[in-house]
Amino acid sequence: MSSTNEIPEFQVFKTVFFHCIIIIVMPVISFFISKVFLFDGLFNMDTVPSNVYAAVVSIVVLHIALGSFIYRAYFDSQPKTQSKID
Repeated sequence: MSSTNEIPEFQVFKTVFFHCIIIIVMPVISFFISKVFLFDGLFNMDTVPSNVYAAVVSIVVLHIALGSFIYRAYFDSQPKTQSKID
């Protein structure tokens, strides 16, 4: 195994790991931030409607994160050509 193969594999790992963290963490954070500050604080809503709207915000954030992962996986999967100078 050469070191030239390890660098792209590690880069792919970092990219996938970053998107996994974003897909897991961002919807949870967006749920609580939108619930506490926006729907409970600013709009002064009751508990159930506040939870429903915060869940909708969370789902939208999740779809954006998944879409960015799919876009990155689809368009960045093309092999990069490296020029060799002999």
